[in-house]
Amino acid sequence: MLILLAVMAAGLGTHGVKTYFLYSKEPEKPDTMRVVETERSLLALPHYIALAQGFYQEQKLQVESFVSKEAVQEEVMLTGEGDVLLGNLSQALFTRPLGTGADLVAFAGLARKEGSFLLGREDTQAFSWEQVKKRSIIGDAPDTQSNIVLEEALKQNKLALQHQVIIIQNLPPNLKEGAFQAGVGHFVQMSEPMATMTEQSGVGKTAVFLGSAVGPVPSLAFLAPESYLKEYSRECQKLVNGLCKGMLWLDYHSPAEAARVIAPYFPDLDRQTLTKIIERYKKLGLWDKNSVIGEEDYENLQSYVKRAGELTNPVEYKDGVYAKFARKAVRSVEYIPPEKQKEKTWWEKVKTLDFK
Repeated sequence: MLILLAVMAAGLGTHGVKTYFLYSKEPEKPDTMRVVETERSLLALPHYIALAQGFYQEQKLQVESFVSKEAVQEEVMLTGEGDVLLGNLSQALFTRPLGTGADLVAFAGLARKEGSFLLGREDTQAFSWEQVKKRSIIGDAPDTQSNIVLEEALKQNKLALQHQVIIIQNLPPNLKEGAFQAGVGHFVQMSEPMATMTEQSGVGKTAVFLGSAVGPVPSLAFLAPESYLKEYSRECQKLVNGLCKGMLWLDYHSPAEAARVIAPYFPDLDRQTLTKIIERYKKLGLWDKNSVIGEEDYENLQSYVKRAGELTNPVEYKDGVYAKFARKAVRSVEYIPPEKQKEKTWWEKVKTLDFK
């Protein structure tokens, strides 16, 4: 009997050693990626959610996301400062020097509408574009994506630029509110959070959301050189997977929950203002549930840039967009809210050694 017990104990001990070695492998070292931002933008909300909620870490990807001091997006990539650019297609592709092609390729979209508003001096309950006729607008520089969308909205509503409507294009963004308050212009174009803060101060009232005044466009995207996408395809897929989960999280959760999560990225905004901005953008359909950049949206933007007279570098969709990562993420990534997650079975806990 004693011999039998000894044999059984030895067998269990051997099994325990095998189990230990089977499940005690060193944790996989995460890949790393540097995402360069031209500015902190609320359009990038799904990215900040993925960072804050650990969705990139779930993919075994360590993401460093920071604002670059470089003024020109193309130079950001050449300095070796970052691996991936978070920017807009207008500047990264279409308004580059003539014939330079698509050094940067968009591989995931973050927002599907341009995020600026047109604000007037009085509360406009029923806005019509006729109210803009023979008026002036404080806009942005001619080759910026926001100004291109503003011009397109005016053209689609049959308003002749610099004739029926004057666009003031030489004021820096940080001086727009002060100039408007001082009496310059009848309307002013602003993105968030400046639009909401201007409303709260009583200086202006929202007349129309310009992102809905024209067709959808990929207004913010992840971009990288095609050579980088090929050499680091595994890391890029992980990035897009994490982003996609951030989009699904944002779609499911309330603006207040989203504001709580991303508050550290906007320390100058109080929680109430941040919640209001996210709520407004969600209602306006700024963010999609996936990061695929559609060909129609891409061509919309390129045609708007062309009609604005700023298209110096035409780029076909097949050359400007690499959609493989985003399409795979659509098929493979899901978000299950904590309250809907099932309790792990005993066997699942044994396999993962998770007994929490």
